[in-house]
Amino acid sequence: MNAAALATPVALTEAQAGLWFAQRLAPDNPSFNTAHAVWIDGPLDVAAFVAAADQAAREAEAFALRFAEGADGQPLQWHDPAHVPLLSVRDVSTEADPAAAARNLMHADRLSPVDPARDRISQQVLFDLGGLRWVWYLRVHHLAADGYGMALFTDRVCALYAGRTGESLPGLAGVLADDAAFRADPRRVQAGQWWREHMQGAPAGAGLAGTLAASDDALRWVQPLDAAFRELLLQASVRWLQPWPDVLVALAAEYLRRMSGADEVVLGVPYMGRLGNASARVPAMVMNVLPLRVAAGEGSVEAFARGLGRQLSQGRRHGRYRGEQLRRDLGLVGTQQRLHGPLVNVQPFYRPLALTDVQATLEVLCTGPVDDLALGFRGDGQHLLDLEIEANPALYSREDVEAHAVRLLHFVSAALQANDIETVPLATPMEAQQVLQGFNATAHALPETTLVELLQQGMDRDPHTPALVFGDATLDYATLEARSFALAAQLRAMDVGPGSVVAVALPRSLELVIALVAVLRAGAAYLPLDLAHPDERLARILASAQPVCVLAASEVSARMAGVPVLAPEQWAALSFAASWADPAPSDAAYVIYTSGSTGEPKGVVIEHRAIVNRLLWMREHYGIRADDRVLQKTPATFDVSVWEFFLPLLCGATLVIAGPDAHRDPTELARLIRGHGITTAHFVPSMLDAFLAAPASEGLQQRRVFTSGEALDAALRDRFHARMHAELHNLYGPTEAAVDVSYWPASAQDRSRPVPIGFPVWNTRLYVLDARMQPVPVGVAGDLYLGGVQLARGYLGREDLTAERFLADPFLAGERIYRTGDIARWRSDGAVEYLGRSDHQVKLRGLRIELGEIEAALRELPGMERVEVLLRQDAPGDARLVAYVPTALADAVMLRSHLATRVPDYMVPSAFVGVDHWPVTANGKLDRNALPKPSQHEVAGLAPRTPLEQKLASLFAQALGREAPVAVDADFFSLGGDSLSAVHLLLAIEQRWRCDLGLGALFAQPTVAALAVRIAEPPALADHALGPVIALAATDAAGPTPLFVLHPAGGIAWNYRTLARALQPARPVYGLQSPALDARQPLPSSIEAMASDYVQRVVALQPKGPVHLLGWSVGGILAQAMAVRLHEIGREVGELVLLDAYPSECWRAEPEPDAIAALRALLAIAGHDPDAHPELDSQERILAFLRRGGSALGSLPDVVLDGVVRAVTGTNRLIREHIHRPFDGTLVHVRAGRDHQARPQLQSALWRAHARRVQSLELPFLHAELTGRDAVAQLAPWLSARLRQWDEQQEIATCS
Repeated sequence: MNAAALATPVALTEAQAGLWFAQRLAPDNPSFNTAHAVWIDGPLDVAAFVAAADQAAREAEAFALRFAEGADGQPLQWHDPAHVPLLSVRDVSTEADPAAAARNLMHADRLSPVDPARDRISQQVLFDLGGLRWVWYLRVHHLAADGYGMALFTDRVCALYAGRTGESLPGLAGVLADDAAFRADPRRVQAGQWWREHMQGAPAGAGLAGTLAASDDALRWVQPLDAAFRELLLQASVRWLQPWPDVLVALAAEYLRRMSGADEVVLGVPYMGRLGNASARVPAMVMNVLPLRVAAGEGSVEAFARGLGRQLSQGRRHGRYRGEQLRRDLGLVGTQQRLHGPLVNVQPFYRPLALTDVQATLEVLCTGPVDDLALGFRGDGQHLLDLEIEANPALYSREDVEAHAVRLLHFVSAALQANDIETVPLATPMEAQQVLQGFNATAHALPETTLVELLQQGMDRDPHTPALVFGDATLDYATLEARSFALAAQLRAMDVGPGSVVAVALPRSLELVIALVAVLRAGAAYLPLDLAHPDERLARILASAQPVCVLAASEVSARMAGVPVLAPEQWAALSFAASWADPAPSDAAYVIYTSGSTGEPKGVVIEHRAIVNRLLWMREHYGIRADDRVLQKTPATFDVSVWEFFLPLLCGATLVIAGPDAHRDPTELARLIRGHGITTAHFVPSMLDAFLAAPASEGLQQRRVFTSGEALDAALRDRFHARMHAELHNLYGPTEAAVDVSYWPASAQDRSRPVPIGFPVWNTRLYVLDARMQPVPVGVAGDLYLGGVQLARGYLGREDLTAERFLADPFLAGERIYRTGDIARWRSDGAVEYLGRSDHQVKLRGLRIELGEIEAALRELPGMERVEVLLRQDAPGDARLVAYVPTALADAVMLRSHLATRVPDYMVPSAFVGVDHWPVTANGKLDRNALPKPSQHEVAGLAPRTPLEQKLASLFAQALGREAPVAVDADFFSLGGDSLSAVHLLLAIEQRWRCDLGLGALFAQPTVAALAVRIAEPPALADHALGPVIALAATDAAGPTPLFVLHPAGGIAWNYRTLARALQPARPVYGLQSPALDARQPLPSSIEAMASDYVQRVVALQPKGPVHLLGWSVGGILAQAMAVRLHEIGREVGELVLLDAYPSECWRAEPEPDAIAALRALLAIAGHDPDAHPELDSQERILAFLRRGGSALGSLPDVVLDGVVRAVTGTNRLIREHIHRPFDGTLVHVRAGRDHQARPQLQSALWRAHARRVQSLELPFLHAELTGRDAVAQLAPWLSARLRQWDEQQEIATCS
């Protein structure tokens, strides 16, 4: 086959087909263009160059291809000599800046979309810049050439210009024949099997910075690599016995994995696909993109490179199996998942250009669509090697791309010289210096003092100023000083001093604050206890801490495990004892016990110097003054209480103490804030959420509100500023680091998502490190470590645990750091973003899941301001994801539908539990352990209200295989019901109440409540779902415009139920069914008569607006006839979609079906291919087969079966007689791509005689599978999008 032979249209290759359909989905996107420019300096022989370029263009048949859709809707291609891209010469030498002018012209051309069905597929121009400077521009659509094809063409032009005529470029015939041969080769099947096995259990493909559609143009970074780098690479290649391109792929792949922060990623690696076949020298589109699984590197760099090299070699052996097909094989298309993440593309086939007597430099301008990031290396490795990075500008800035270039080259260079792959640093030295020192430049002079001294200064400042307010009582500073001194002296007399611990178990009160100040003044550390805790826990804490005594009410003495209790009534009111020495900065100030992962409480010891740093920073940073009034509402066992208690006292301000339970009462807190003129308060985010929801919080004014203890959601920040007048500050810190170590001003102008935890406070270091304790660059997730003066001494009496969590600082000799267990990342401004707990990353069935990703997707929903997702294992081997959401939003169907469009199916929780009151710990944090266990069998909703509903709910549960009765408003099919379980349910209803409702009743009203009404007042006749109209999905009149679906030959529309329920948003879907199903009704006289009858039904259900029609098989013929009739009566037709239906002239020669042939139509309605089951030749066998497959069609009563036979035979006769009238509109035909081998003439284009415009779509399914689950997974999103466009047009028209 030569160019002349290619004048006849032929099918596209597999490599081209994927690009063709991608282009059709985005016809206005110019990113499918590939282009390069060759900048030429010197005495170019223009005539000779034009001759060479023209000769090469005539040889490169792909560059002159034309494309069109064939009669069957499939794309075809042929060679058109008139489209050969002969080189034109354009003089721009008179322009002010000729090079810029040429660049602008090239830019405009390559950013112009090319319609392959209309436009020239390629173009080449030689721009004359003057002064012996030229630029040769070549632009080719990706359908016609890949990168290797462009290089082949360029080399051929250079050879012809040099007079080396040599062998012409081969034609496309060999490529086409080779493609056809591979498609039919058993090795293709084997390759597919290998890839499916290889990708088993692989993580989902994910972009490094998210995923968006490719922009019109990509950001490009090109950097020539010097001889030293090339030499390093080549030496490693020789040492490791690995081709240098594979070494580069391996190291760039590990770089991308490290940047992702994941243990394993799937990347894309372009594969040339030419070795050993006819395309070796043919400019054409042949390349493929193969998935590469990259797990965390271990051992030597050589072993790592060899391991990935082996995987690359194995993949190349099966490399002609298309990535697009593998994505379909793995079920990723229907769920909109990617096969791979970023690309690593090494192109070793580029050599320095050899144009005689001139200097020529190649500049690649664009290489095709880039939806995320592509790291590329181009050159022969010996004399030329360029780093090329392409990025989607919707996701990356130019600064991001430049940073990747610097970091990648540093990483690869270091790896080429390293022994252990794990020791190769990801961050460059400059980045490491920035994140370790630059962002942590927090040194601040700190007085050598203690909290006791600071409190004394505060109490001495103005003795008669109110220090404490509690209810109606007020205590001035003089009284606080006297009473706390007296109690301190009393404690000193009990041998309390530095090194001692005194427990405090008092409710919020004046006495509580006096006790805390007294313990500190005595030189001891105070230990707060929560009397709400069980006695057993209190006993364990007391045994661990060994306090000298407990300051508590006398009535709790029995609960204090034998430790002496000093009750408030025993406290001395006045003391004339001599003063004693204050504690040292290194002495302990307080001990707070936190829950351990093992359940054993652990006591965190904080020294004076640590809390002094924290309090002095806060006083200065936020300007806390003597006229401030600070609300104390946090339980003393939660470390936030520390600054609430003491900050106002060392500032001479007033501390207003909330009642014992007020911190849980938003209305009481609002009353306190208003009544006492509170200027400063703290809320845990979950409590702030509840507080803002209380009407009493509206319009409150304060100077500042602090939040910490949990992640502050951006939506909550914005709600705060919409409702209150105050600064909002987000703080972060574990108990192990003196309350808070970082801060972020969450102002009304802040638009950060997520809200950062911010910048380090004075004398504090934040490290974000990888698993090897190495710093990671900005934007990369890692483990958060803390260092500096605020670190705790450790865990009281637990040297083992202290050594495990408090480590030597690897960057500052003699210093320590604390491992928080939190995952975080740096922002470029030096703020830190909290991403979740390291234990928030889970594995389910071998798949790694970030629970935070699911939570973030759910938070997109309106009103979803609180959500928690957990991996629960409430029974051995029963691990499952559970989402906890506000009860008002706990609609499992809606939530699953929302998540299905945002996360992989394995990340959709199996249960959604509504929560009215979020359980919190004593410290006010969410208590995840107290979230309710979801029942395997319970569904949120209304409980049965009558005996009839109770019994019916039990029958629902029985049919669904559940143990507990279902909610009366729960949808039977959304709970997992199918047609077979529906039949079982209806049989049980008939046996219990002697009431034959029929399937139609359950389809239309699939809830206990609705069916209970039908049972109480049974219809005169059973509804066997054979009526003229059946409701298949939501029938809310206020909802979106309905979709009407037309029955196939069997007359029944039940098969559309899966599609009806999958449309988003939900909309009414009505099935139109054949009147022939009812023996009492006369048979229609023609298809036109049926169409008129159906149109009347449609108009009655939808009096106005565009009518959407969809028909499968025979239903498509009916839908086209209805569309014609609707136009005749003046109604607008919206979508007209035909699922593998073909015009009536295709069936005129078909024989009349007998009764058995008619019943076999039930097989297709049930989703089975009738041709695959010739053995089903009797009614009994057909029905038994359907029952075994779980289809309700196998349990139809005889009256229904008679109706089906009547419908098939009657409708087939009418189809053969029908003459189509043309429809003046757009008809969309969906073809079953895996069917019709025996009838290849059945193509979409047959409808062009019967519609003004035909659009075609092909899905890889059989005819009988098109309304089944797998096909619907691909069909529903596409159809939903088209229907939504009509909805939006209607809204605009209504508004107008």
